[in-house]
Amino acid sequence: MKIFNRFSKTAFLTFLLMSIVFVACKNNDDDTTTPVDNNPIVGKWQLTAIAPETAGTTINGLDLLPALAPCIYSLKFTFTSDNKVALSDCDAAVALIGGLIKIESTTTWKVDSGNLILTNGTTTNTFGLTQNTNDMKIVVNTNTTGTGAAVNAVLSLKRL
Repeated sequence: MKIFNRFSKTAFLTFLLMSIVFVACKNNDDDTTTPVDNNPIVGKWQLTAIAPETAGTTINGLDLLPALAPCIYSLKFTFTSDNKVALSDCDAAVALIGGLIKIESTTTWKVDSGNLILTNGTTTNTFGLTQNTNDMKIVVNTNTTGTGAAVNAVLSLKRL
């Protein structure tokens, strides 16, 4: 009987200890949350103008943009709080400015020290940026040849 009594107490204590350990274990499967970026750039912006950064500078083809893409000033940039960016409302304009500021379905954005940094896979492009509550200007280099001096254009946008 003593053996059965000891076995019973040992079994009870083992069961009790295992119950405490089981209940005390925390589920470490934390839900992964996407960081939220609260930069003022988050929101929808409409293109209102494209002009040379330096007054009096001529940028070849800049004056043709409205003729080639009549909806160019309907183009919308949407910056989301999960650091994604998308273009909408004027496919012709998306194609035209794609050589200057490439935005694809996987493009991410970051604002750092007055620069807008766009990343497409392993390719990162940096653009000058000034912004306030309702207006934003993005400076893009129109010299896509890689040789010669930079010829910058300013994309002006308004918050919608």
